[in-house]
Amino acid sequence: MKMLIRILDFIKTGKFGPVEIGMSKAKVLEVLGPPDDDTDLDGPGSILLYAWYELFFDPDGILKSIQNDNYNPKDTGTYFFENEKFSIDPWFLNEVQEQNIESISRLLSDNGIKFEIVDYYGRNVLKVNSGVIVDFDEDENENGIKELIGVRYWP
Repeated sequence: MKMLIRILDFIKTGKFGPVEIGMSKAKVLEVLGPPDDDTDLDGPGSILLYAWYELFFDPDGILKSIQNDNYNPKDTGTYFFENEKFSIDPWFLNEVQEQNIESISRLLSDNGIKFEIVDYYGRNVLKVNSGVIVDFDEDENENGIKELIGVRYWP
């Protein structure tokens, strides 16, 4: 049976389904199947891409971070993924446009997820108790909104 990876669970736990920080690249590939792309970064390691869900590995092939910071509500390819092993329930990474820190804060609160607003490289983000960051654009769009750009976990 195909596994369902829920972004809601990722935000709560920092785990991408059964995949967690510290796993070997070989084990991740065994669990998730072939990626859309496997990029060697030469010295710093490598990245597996499943749609725009990026799994970063150090030079020893150990998973160091998981993120999707390419979210675009107009492009389902930035948040939806499915292969023979798993599919993703993207939760708020969906077609809803102009999601911002206020709307996502309400959604997290409504789901009992504790978080704080923190400065992250000069912009406000939501840091969940799991350590996952819900990230927003530093620049306002034409409607004055700093839009959601994705989620990341870099422990």
